[in-house]
Amino acid sequence: MKSIHTVVRDQFSQHADYYAQSIAHATGDTLDVILEFADPKGTERTLDIATGTGFTAFTFAPKVAHVVATDLTPEMVAKAAELAQEQAIENIAFSVAAAESLPFTTASLDLVTCRLAPHHFQDVRAFLSEVHRVLRKGGLFCMADSVSPESEKLIAWQNRVETLRDNSHVYGRPPSQWNAMIEDAGFSIEKTAHVRNAQMSFLWWVRPAQNPPEVVQEIRDAFAQLSPDEAREYYTVKPAGDDFYFSWPMYAVKARRAS
Repeated sequence: MKSIHTVVRDQFSQHADYYAQSIAHATGDTLDVILEFADPKGTERTLDIATGTGFTAFTFAPKVAHVVATDLTPEMVAKAAELAQEQAIENIAFSVAAAESLPFTTASLDLVTCRLAPHHFQDVRAFLSEVHRVLRKGGLFCMADSVSPESEKLIAWQNRVETLRDNSHVYGRPPSQWNAMIEDAGFSIEKTAHVRNAQMSFLWWVRPAQNPPEVVQEIRDAFAQLSPDEAREYYTVKPAGDDFYFSWPMYAVKARRAS
């Protein structure tokens, strides 16, 4: 049986160009919120974990002293490095690394960011432990990710839909679980926010070129089974002819390693 890391690499190695063009990853409230939470002063030694094709790292680079962008998938790192060169970003470096095993010395960083990725992580507690380890005392951790509503029914529904579409999805947690795990890892939570990312076209998001028609239909049927209130309140579903637009609920957090 393949490990989660292998499944993630297999999935994302095929889609670097897809994510490089993703509006949901390039823009959206989550990027603005974690930038506001971090409030960089220009001196920070910064790490962006699971950078994908680099959007978060590129946003922070002009505002910090230096940023290292890591990702588990070499093809994603290569694409991010290519885009950074195109944009003439000079204070950035790249490294292939798992979120649960970071190649940095203890207490060597001022700021760690991670956006739209932890639902793919093999071991979230190990990830949080590594973030805590590499941050200096008083350092900041700013994260944003999709979350499930605080509902057992919708936790199960959302994780089923995400896994049908992408077998590298591991688990989407509700915010209450994130808060508990972050505090258990030794952080003090200073701010949280419930936000949205960009509205996504279902027909773009579901990747019909990669997923068989019966899987696409199963996912479409799952959305149709939501109640009107659930579809509107939690997933902002808006019909658009044969397509529809929606967004996942998002959670953002600012947490500090104790001094």
